[in-house]
Amino acid sequence: MFAYQIKQYGKQEPLFLNEIAKPVLSENSIMIKVHAASLNPVDYRIRNGDAKYVLRYSMPLTLGHDFSGVVEAIGSKITQFRVGDSVYGRTPVTGAFQEYVVVGENDIAKTPKNLSLVESASVPLAGLTAYQGLFDWLQLKEKQSILILGGSGGVGHIAIQLALLANAKVYTTASKAGKAFLQQFGNLEFIDYHKEKFYEVLPQVDAVFDMRGGDELIHSFDIVKAGGKIASITSIPTPSYAKSANMNWFYQMILRALTVKMHQLARKKNIVFHSFLTQSNRQELQKITEFIESKKLNTSIQKIYPGSEINTAMKEISSGHIKGKIVVDFTNKAKEA
Repeated sequence: MFAYQIKQYGKQEPLFLNEIAKPVLSENSIMIKVHAASLNPVDYRIRNGDAKYVLRYSMPLTLGHDFSGVVEAIGSKITQFRVGDSVYGRTPVTGAFQEYVVVGENDIAKTPKNLSLVESASVPLAGLTAYQGLFDWLQLKEKQSILILGGSGGVGHIAIQLALLANAKVYTTASKAGKAFLQQFGNLEFIDYHKEKFYEVLPQVDAVFDMRGGDELIHSFDIVKAGGKIASITSIPTPSYAKSANMNWFYQMILRALTVKMHQLARKKNIVFHSFLTQSNRQELQKITEFIESKKLNTSIQKIYPGSEINTAMKEISSGHIKGKIVVDFTNKAKEA
């Protein structure tokens, strides 16, 4: 079967089309023929080698973290899905940019009835990240205030909609173009990061959801109320995440050491800080499906690329100026070399 892989780490390292062995189906797994996959910042960060000292991968490495497709085969203990089901979900580890994936029941859900398979591919990782950040880690409540840093991106535009559905007061940072894109989703307050510094103009908020990192994450501690919360997907995962993911004590100790400065800042400000990695959760993905089918949640796709242009798609996602999602359609491979 085909797979799009990298041979080594590097910011300019291209994906190449390779022929690899088809994955093996077990009694507790599901084989899916991949139709499409979305690109996410985690893909180019892994390619760049940003996580190579924490997450050890062997080369060549297949990238990709979420997908849509059709169930090809099921293990003998699978009860929630049947052959022929249209599904979408995330891979527990990297590996969605290939012809077939094998996953568990908790990794996928049936696709929304009002989305095509290509459209559905844009949802799983961004949707789960937004949902888990807002409700599992920040525990966002009605009428609370939240700043979403990086609102026009793949996770951000879904997080904004979910926060508005929860009747929260939503602030976000955006460019002029980002504001024009995000206004379609409802009533929220914008800070143009080209003109203003959010930590100088915003009132104190109950929570911050960070998709930006760096100085913006550090400055977010200045605007959160005492007792408030910050959740980030840009920092090294915190021990709270390690515990929730059932990592052993050794990894929890390593993460505690690596995030000590952030926790010192959180204690000084009397703020709870979490940095997390998205986890598979079929029940949460089904809730997202329900929101999409009831037209309470929309996913926005900036562009759909054929498989032959996956490196162009990777270059675009790496630019950091995406409005919504980038999707690659693997049924469109006619011009492959």
